[in-house]
Amino acid sequence: MPLPEIVPLPELLHGIGAHAVALLASSVLAVVPSPAPNPAAPSPTPWKGSALANASLFFGNTQQQVLGADGKLARVDSAFGFAGELQTLYGEASLDQGTRAVTKRLWMATMTVNFRPLAPVSSFITTTYQSNLEKRIDARYSVGAGAKWNVLQSSATNASLSLALSAERTVARDSTVHIPAERLARFSWQARYHHSFDDRLQVAHVMSWEPKATGVSQYLVSSNTELRYKMNGTVSLSLAFTDNYDSSAIDRGARTNNDGQMLFGVAAGW
Repeated sequence: MPLPEIVPLPELLHGIGAHAVALLASSVLAVVPSPAPNPAAPSPTPWKGSALANASLFFGNTQQQVLGADGKLARVDSAFGFAGELQTLYGEASLDQGTRAVTKRLWMATMTVNFRPLAPVSSFITTTYQSNLEKRIDARYSVGAGAKWNVLQSSATNASLSLALSAERTVARDSTVHIPAERLARFSWQARYHHSFDDRLQVAHVMSWEPKATGVSQYLVSSNTELRYKMNGTVSLSLAFTDNYDSSAIDRGARTNNDGQMLFGVAAGW
């Protein structure tokens, strides 16, 4: 019977030491936690909104003050777009030796749903409500549908043209002449332009012409230009000029068919 091979003591100690070191290393690696993966950056929300407070003050022989507020909420992706806006204006005027009178009181709400808004051509439905003391409108409701052409889309500039047909009902305010509620169909041609000069300064312009579908002698024209300067990521300064023309305003008892104002304000966006 052969005798077992005798391993020299130095080699035996070397083998035991290597085995112990390997066992200790595996134990330490099992105890020490692996570094946690970096959390994924949150995806930007498709919803955007803004709130604006503005005013226009004039002094002299005639004192005029106009205060306004505007709120917007919008959502846009490749399949669906939504835009809602609520606007209000309130104005007073007085002479040095006269009584103070309310000259402007406006409420306007609009809502638009756009299908495939980022496509070159898209369709939309829209509805509007308006109450306007200056134009002698107690209530004006409209609902319509149309198509929009995205003329230009880039990181700095967006431009579009749209055409819509809407059904409208207007109830005049009480006046010396009774005017029945008016129902009509109206076309709406609208042009929109938005440009960012840099990270802070941007300009937006919206212009529309809305003739009566059965004759262009009765129409609405509106123009709104706004310049905004971002103070930081949330707050901006606003300078806006608006001009509105209603060819039937005098017939309802208004002093003029046209009104406009320049408003200075502060806006917050998110």
